[in-house]
Amino acid sequence: MWIAGFDPGGVASFGWCLTEAESGQRIQIREAGVTNHASLAVRCVLDALPAGARLAAAGIDSPLYWSLGGNRSSDLAVRALIRQLGAPNPGGTVQSPNSLRGACLVQGALAAHLLRCAVPEVRITESHPKALLWLLALASRKRAEASICIADLCDHISGGSASDSDHERDAALGALASLAMVEGWDGWRDLAADEDDPFFPVGPVEYWMPLV
Repeated sequence: MWIAGFDPGGVASFGWCLTEAESGQRIQIREAGVTNHASLAVRCVLDALPAGARLAAAGIDSPLYWSLGGNRSSDLAVRALIRQLGAPNPGGTVQSPNSLRGACLVQGALAAHLLRCAVPEVRITESHPKALLWLLALASRKRAEASICIADLCDHISGGSASDSDHERDAALGALASLAMVEGWDGWRDLAADEDDPFFPVGPVEYWMPLV
């Protein structure tokens, strides 16, 4: 099963990866890199797919649905839990749509739109990689998010690229969230399903996190 991850971040900072699901709760990175914008990132993933393969799912570090009533209850739940775990800046890790930078908000939505144009049936989950580092017990009060590289995620992710940048790490975590979505892992759930009044500008998306 082929799964992609995207970490929108602007010029020379848009991380992407193509992964293949392994046995258990693991993915193998097959291709990864950093590029300039959503169109190039999606093209890189689609070009990296083997002949005849189809993309099953993708995780994008961007809010892909919005609440008409203000704050999303899903964000409030994730911030509250990682705050309890010691995250120093929950509001920066899972930002409000009213404060997000354009690269994350716009380019992430563009990536989702382009994926749907190319693969209409692809399932997409919103991802928040740095929050995942806390929820997977990798980041802690004694271990900063920035110090964690792909090699530290060996229980969940294998492989990598020459640079192993944090953008590629975050893209890989998006792919991991996608696998959790497709396989319905225990302890993970779709937070988007909890929203009372969601608006999905790029069509149906999910928001899978290890949050029960």
